[in-house]
Formats: sequence, structure tokens, C-alpha cells
Amino acid sequence: MSPTPFTANTLDLSAVSGIDDPMITQLRERGRTTTLDLSAGYAQYVPQRPGGYLRLSMHDINEERRARKEASKRKTAIERQTEDIEAKRQALKWGKFAKLYIDDDTSAYKKKRITRPDGSVDWVVLREDFQQMLKDLLNGVIDGIIFYDLDRLVRQPRDLEDLANVVNEVKRPAIGATSELNLVRESDCNMARVMCVMLLKQSQDTARRVARDTLAAAEVGIPIGRLGYGWVRKGEDVGTKIEEEAKVVRRIFRELVEKNGTPSSITRGLTLSEIPSPGGGDWTTATVKLILSNPRYAGMVLYSGRHRLEPSKQHDGMSKLLTDENGNPVMGTWDEIVSPQTWFKAQGILKARQEQNGVDTTPVGGHEYGKYLLTGVVRCYKCKKPMEGRWNGKAQYHQYRCQSRGRNGACGSTARKMAPLDDLIDILMEEFLIEKLGVSLNEGDEEDEEITEQRTELEEQKSAAIGEKDRLKEKWERGELSDVGWSNEDYYEHIGVISKKIRELIEKLEDLGSAPDPKAVESDLMLWRSGDNVEKRTIIKRYMKHIQLLKGPKGRGKFDPNTVIPIWREQGGRPSGRTPGEATADVPAPH
Repeated sequence: MSPTPFTANTLDLSAVSGIDDPMITQLRERGRTTTLDLSAGYAQYVPQRPGGYLRLSMHDINEERRARKEASKRKTAIERQTEDIEAKRQALKWGKFAKLYIDDDTSAYKKKRITRPDGSVDWVVLREDFQQMLKDLLNGVIDGIIFYDLDRLVRQPRDLEDLANVVNEVKRPAIGATSELNLVRESDCNMARVMCVMLLKQSQDTARRVARDTLAAAEVGIPIGRLGYGWVRKGEDVGTKIEEEAKVVRRIFRELVEKNGTPSSITRGLTLSEIPSPGGGDWTTATVKLILSNPRYAGMVLYSGRHRLEPSKQHDGMSKLLTDENGNPVMGTWDEIVSPQTWFKAQGILKARQEQNGVDTTPVGGHEYGKYLLTGVVRCYKCKKPMEGRWNGKAQYHQYRCQSRGRNGACGSTARKMAPLDDLIDILMEEFLIEKLGVSLNEGDEEDEEITEQRTELEEQKSAAIGEKDRLKEKWERGELSDVGWSNEDYYEHIGVISKKIRELIEKLEDLGSAPDPKAVESDLMLWRSGDNVEKRTIIKRYMKHIQLLKGPKGRGKFDPNTVIPIWREQGGRPSGRTPGEATADVPAPH
């Protein structure tokens, strides 16, 4: 190794009295304590309690091929990797392995969404043994690593940097069994970074090809993954319904659609009837909901893969449907258990009940609105995207935060304390409702005649469209459309056109504003004073489009009400023209 040059200004220890001979001997044996080639010096370290890392991406899912391997007594991938890292250890003359870290049937590429204790969201590769190995190396449980190959070790640059940071901290080698790549050397670590990017590209290419092939299969009606409860799931008869199980499925849909049952009551009935669940145990409400939302039972294709424009939700059947460019559901190649009419009717019942119970089914970034008052209503001042309610564990208070960076174009960098913002909107909303109630009770306050005529015409058009949609649905459910030559695709296309027309009319009416109704406004005011957050949010959305934040004042904890701008649906809707700052001037400051 290359020594560090320095001038001859050293101390002659033999000429100094009072220093113990053993200490001088120790320094003599150690010799020079510096080097210019640091990584080469660290690489020469010989671990006495190394760790070995092994990984298998996934087990062979082909049962016949797996059975042949087991019958021939071939070594498994993990066994082969173990032999190779042991041979490498012996060649390097390192000590015996203190511990083997084995991530079996684990991907080094696929990320999972996690929520951290502070409420922040992250996407990481979860590998239990890999993370434990980093902790053990940092804490001195092991003093070196032999990994089988770089593609077994990492596929994400982020994981490589985590390992490189630990190796750099402890100055202990991490070497591959199939090469001389040693991450304790800077040059080798930089080479590993380049190789890791190529490995990531390889994984992304594979994932893209698999996803595209999966979509192609779904488009021609081939089921993605195994079929569920109600069908033969293996062999030549896959997709053929099992009549005993199909009767249970039809019972579940019949009790919801015809008998006005609920998932909970259906679950209790199945349990009392001692019918075994798909897993063989007791029925659960979640299982019943999954069956009710699964479009496969109506012969339609379920697809929730990466090519969806919007993410699907577990208990939202409509979000799982695969449709063509005209919005028509793609039909599968398996047996139908319930009719499409029954399935769509079930989805309508479930959604209507959610709305009746005050559950806002409008998605924000693929997720339903949360329990906080202004989730999805308040907008970030930077990216103008909806913000979410979160608990700030470090500061110990609730706040509204912009969604994670990169999610639906959000910046992820804005947060506002929840309590003062909620208190401010509570004041503004009550003032608005009181003033609106006064206007509606004023007999001399007449609405502009032209606006009244426009509203009347739009309401008539909306009523006519809704009536046409209801009549069409009734004919489809009775099977009358097929008698005149209509196919399911014809129905889906026409119902889609009518639904679009209704949405456009509703938007025009909202832009026009609603006519003052004293009873309705008074009801909203009473509900605002006594309702929960879900009910209050419904009222907010009725009168506000959203709440736009402006850049807040500098300094943690400061709150400026004038940075909160409600965007009212009605022109001039702000109560008395007062600003948020003026509205809160005569009340205690929000906490």
C-alpha cells in the first residue's frame, strides 16, 4: 500500500525516558498508521465472523416442473448459493460464517407503500434479512459480508446506497462470491452503482413485458391470477363453475339485491347456515364485500394491473372493471355465476348506502377521503393539489399535508396545522349560512329572472335524462332490450352517453348556483352546528369548490388566516365580503 509522505520530523522514542517498553514495542510493531490508498487498506482486513447473504426471487410456480426437480434431488438455488459463498470464504481464508441472511422468495425490485410513525408515506423494498444484515454489520455482530452476486444483493440503487453507507462507516469488506467486487473499495462501489442501474433497468424491462402480456391476456378474457370461490381453479376444467359454491355466491347477491340485506347480515346468515367460507373457516364481512365487488362473478374481466389509468380500490367493483375504448366491460372465458344486471345493481346499492351514510366516495389520488374535515378540500399553495389530514408524531399535532412528492403531480412539501384551519372554516361557514338564510327569508330579494329561467331549463333537462336512464336500466334488468336486438355492449354505450350528459348538466347547475331555500339552508346550518366531520364536509362541498392556501408566514406554528382563500361556488359568496382575517378578528385566535 502507498505510504503517506511526510518530512523527517519524528520523535525518537528510545531517547525519551518515562515511557514503558511494552508501549514502545507496540508502536514499533504497528509501524506506519497512514496510507494514501485507504480502500486497499480496508480491503486487506480479514473478517473473523463474517455474514453471508443469499436471495431467491421467487419459487417455481409450475407444479409439475417443481415436482420433477424434487424427484431428481437437485439442489435448490439457495443450496447452490450457500456452497458458492462457502467456497469463496475458504479461498479468502476468512473466519467461519457467524450468520447467514436468507431472503427466500423475496423480490429486490418490487416496492411496497408504507406509512412511517410520523405519518409520512414511503415506497421501499421490504427485505427482512437484508435490513437485519445492515444492522448487524453496523453494530459489530458481523465484521464482513460475502454475497453471492450483485444481482442477488440489490436491484434498487437506494438499497445499494444504504449498504455502501454502512460499509463506509465500519470500514469492513463486502465482497461478491462470483467476482472480486468489494464494496469497501471506492472504485468497486462506483462500479457497483453503474451495474445496479443496469440491473434496475433489466427488472423494469421484465416487469413491463410481464405487465403488457398480462394486459393482453385480460383483453381476450383470460383470467389474471387464479379464479376465486365458485369455480374450478386448476386443471383442464379451470373456469367451470362449481355449482355448490355458485349457489352460495348467488345467495349473497340475492340477499343484497332482492332482500335489502347488508354485508354484515349476509355474513351472519352464512355463519348460522354453517356454510364453510372460501378459506374453510368462518365467513367475514370483508370476504362478502370482496365477492360482491368482484366483476368476475358476472363474467366480466377484473384488471387492476399497472396499465390502469386510475388505481383500483379493494371494495369498489367499478374501479376493477376492464373496459374497452367505448367503456364496455370486457367479457371473460369462464362461466358466469350471476348476470351483469344483478352485479351492476349490487354496485349501485352499495354506493348509494355509502352516500346515505355520509361516506364521500369521490377519490383523491386513488384513495377515499379520510376522517378529517378538510381532507381533499384544502389545496397546496405550490402545486394546487388536494392535501390530506395526517398526525405529526414529532410535533404531536394533526396537520394537513400535501400528498407525497410525485404522487398525482403533488409536491409533497407543504403542511399546515389542522386546528386553526378547521376553526377558521367553522367560523366562515357558519357566517355564510346565517347570511344565506337571511337572504332566503327576505321576500323582497328576488333572483334575476334570466338566471331563474336558465336553472329551470337545466333542471328539466336533468330530470328528463335521469328518467331516460332509469327507464333504460329497468328494460335491461327485465331483459326487454335483448328482445329488440340490443347487446350488452349497446346498453353500456348508451348508458355511458346518458351518464355523461347528466354529469355535464349537474356541473352547469353548480356553476349557476342554487336558488335560496329557507328550509334547506336552515337544515344545513343546524347540521353544521351539530354534525360530524363527514357531514360538515358534505356541506362545505355544497357551497365551496375548494379552499386555496397562499404562502404562509415564516416561523413554525404561525398562522395567518388571510392565507386561507375559500373558493365559493356562488359568485360573491364570501360572507359580507369579509376576509378570513376580518372574520376571526372578534373571536379568540384559533389554537
